[in-house]
Amino acid sequence: MDRNILLDLLKEENYPTNMVDSTIKKLEQLQPDIKSAFMLWMSDGNNPTITIEGYSFIDLTSKYGMTPIGAFITLDWLKRNPEKASKALKRGIR
Repeated sequence: MDRNILLDLLKEENYPTNMVDSTIKKLEQLQPDIKSAFMLWMSDGNNPTITIEGYSFIDLTSKYGMTPIGAFITLDWLKRNPEKASKALKRGIR
């Protein structure tokens, strides 16, 4: 992933300056299937159909009010640590 493209994307999404570096690091370390969905979303803008642990990209953006970037990072968290991430989502962490 090109860091400059990610920087531009985060600026468009109005990410706070203090979160940019950590967010880019998380995006660069996405699991392969989530990274593929992210790259496709960046190229065509269409919502991916990816679902992890019963949570879809659409659910996270519409029902949980996450930004697309937040949804991809959350899907990655669900894949890496499903129990902890699921509990947090059920408690209402967004």
